Amino acid sequence: MTARSHMLDEALSIGRRELGCLTEGDVFGAEKLAYDRERILDEAIGDLSRDNLEILADKLVEMKSLHDEITDEARKLHRSMKQDLTSMKRQNRRIAGYSYGSGNMPRLAKERFLNKKS
Repeated sequence: MTARSHMLDEALSIGRRELGCLTEGDVFGAEKLAYDRERILDEAIGDLSRDNLEILADKLVEMKSLHDEITDEARKLHRSMKQDLTSMKRQNRRIAGYSYGSGNMPRLAKERFLNKKS
C-alpha cells in the first residue's frame, strides 16, 4: 500500500509541474507530463479494492483538485489562443485590404488590361 501511496505522491508532483508548464504556455511539456501522470495513476489505482481506495481517498481527492486546476488553466490557455488567432485573422484581412487599395499591381493589372492572346 505504501508503494501505491508513493506513486500517488509522484503523480501529484508531476501534476504540479504540468500546471506550471501550462501557466508558462509550454503545451508540449505539459502534454508529456500529462501522459506520465496518467500512466502512474493507472498503475497506482488499477486493481485496488474499494477498501484500499478509501485508505487513499485523501490523496485521490487532492489529485482531483489538482486535475481541476490543470483543466481550468488549459481552458484559459485555449481561450487566449483562440482570441489571438481571431485577432490575427482580422489583422490579415485589414492588411490585405490595404494591399488592394494601394494599387497592388498584379491584381489591378489582371482586372484592368485585356490579354490579346485569349
